[in-house]
Amino acid sequence: MPGRRDPHFLQDDRGFYTTSYGPFVLRTAFQPIFSQNEHGHLTIEAFEALIRAQRNGQPVSPEHFFSLVEHDDAIAVDTLCRELHILNMGKLGRKKARLFINFNPGLFDAVADIDAEVDHMVDVTLKAGLRPGRIVCEITEQGSGDEAVLHRLVGGLRARLFKIAVDDYGADESDTRRVDDLKPDVLKFDAAWVRRFTETSAGMGLLKLMVEQFIERGITVLFEGLEEEHQVQFCQEIGVQLMQGYVLARPEIVPRTFDDRFPEQVLPQPGSPADQLHGAMPRDPGQGLSRSATAPVHLPRRTATFGKRTR
Repeated sequence: MPGRRDPHFLQDDRGFYTTSYGPFVLRTAFQPIFSQNEHGHLTIEAFEALIRAQRNGQPVSPEHFFSLVEHDDAIAVDTLCRELHILNMGKLGRKKARLFINFNPGLFDAVADIDAEVDHMVDVTLKAGLRPGRIVCEITEQGSGDEAVLHRLVGGLRARLFKIAVDDYGADESDTRRVDDLKPDVLKFDAAWVRRFTETSAGMGLLKLMVEQFIERGITVLFEGLEEEHQVQFCQEIGVQLMQGYVLARPEIVPRTFDDRFPEQVLPQPGSPADQLHGAMPRDPGQGLSRSATAPVHLPRRTATFGKRTR
């Protein structure tokens, strides 16, 4: 296992980083997260970082890779993946897009471990030429059930200006309590749960009401797992601010098409209204969301269900 503070990274001819854990070569894949204006124009607002592992030149699924990580290496590998993603985000050249990365509080047993991890996150972010405000930390599980560790993690990240996201929201009692407790900047709705609610008009009406209520609370809403064009249209109709899914863009290990298809807009002049919003997560459907100047994107229809795929 590479040392936690001095992992071994290699750069390819474009400057992107790879690293390794035992026999596994690890790379970053980025999947865009979009906003959409009232005309259907799409703008990349963020990227989700996904780990891609290979062994002897053959791909290994993320689930299988993490199942093979030794227990004593779990925190170090988790940290290694985040560092890899942040460094690669710095090489994308985007000036405004944010990066979504995962945190599992259940891996940490002590408050001291949390403090060291958050300090390390700051160091890596600055090394990559980024600001903490461009990093969105997804709290994926509560795992250990240690509320002190969970709150120390979220509080430490927020104090250093990182953004907080809650993943897989499904509106049951525990999910509602988690949102009330953590007060996230971003809420990612569980794709399979959303799909069930879109099967009836009553369910769609309830989703619209929930989206409106979260926006009123200052929480940015993200729907992931979008697989069909009509789902993107539905997001627009109910005011969902951020969208992610295969119908919009698939993950890419070395991004080659994103800039051609969705070029980043020129940064606004200092002091302009858009510049004043820069650095804060959007708070309502029109605030802080870039508007693409390109023509509307006509999306192909798919037959897959509205749910997560193994990535």
